[in-house]
Amino acid sequence: MWSVHHTVAGLVTDKVGDNRAEQTNYYRERVDPETEITRPHCYPTSVRFLLDFKLAQTLELLGQPVQGMTALVVCAGSGMDSEYLFRRGMRVIAADLSLDALRRAKERARRYGLDYALVVADAEHLPFRNGAVDLTFVHDGLHHLPDPIPAIREMIRTCSKAVAIAEPAQAPITRLAVLIGLSGNYEDVGNYVYRFTPKQLRNIFEQAGMIGCTFRQHLIYCQPWTFRIYRLFEPAPLSWLFRFGFYVLNLMLGRWGNSLKAVAWKTSRNHVINAGEKDD
Repeated sequence: MWSVHHTVAGLVTDKVGDNRAEQTNYYRERVDPETEITRPHCYPTSVRFLLDFKLAQTLELLGQPVQGMTALVVCAGSGMDSEYLFRRGMRVIAADLSLDALRRAKERARRYGLDYALVVADAEHLPFRNGAVDLTFVHDGLHHLPDPIPAIREMIRTCSKAVAIAEPAQAPITRLAVLIGLSGNYEDVGNYVYRFTPKQLRNIFEQAGMIGCTFRQHLIYCQPWTFRIYRLFEPAPLSWLFRFGFYVLNLMLGRWGNSLKAVAWKTSRNHVINAGEKDD
């Protein structure tokens, strides 16, 4: 293993040796295929609510209807995010480095009546022409990469309208979670977890010539070990209490939360972003 510290577009990365082969093997041999195919359908109600909220907030930042758009999902895995976009009326291309993950995405499509294209592709070298799709989208995928910046640039290159990113945030609550052991800087497979700030992503977007960008942060935490706790909130009265508590907590602490949503545009949208909204 080796490490290099470097700064690109304001993003300081601690690059740990490229372990994509290890990740591919990990997701082939050590994950439960059935869970990968069926998530989030197999998750507790409250976890499904959190995931839906995160993805809905990301699309909301686009500021325009998504139905009919063509979306390229980068680091698509077993198709959970591709399913979400498809169900909102988008034409979806799911791209991932892992053939095994895409086979599971194909089985997901068969079971749930989905229709999306599957492409084996390296996020850092996407096999698409400039502006090939309306939207490029990633959810919790960039932080797996040895260096996320080339992948972000590829997402910008291949979209014609916008880039949408939902990734871990480098924020006070995140640092506290790492300090007390709720989160870590490395995942089980060994990859370093990159976390972003709005300023870092905005620098990348501006250097690439994007005409505008906006951000939101929330406190959203759902790891497998928490699922047994979240299942306690399955009955309707408790599920309502969970949602109420989630909204109250985010009203107070969300802007310092661990979940960052970012959207940047190549073309104008139907309302103006002011400087204050950019920093949210």
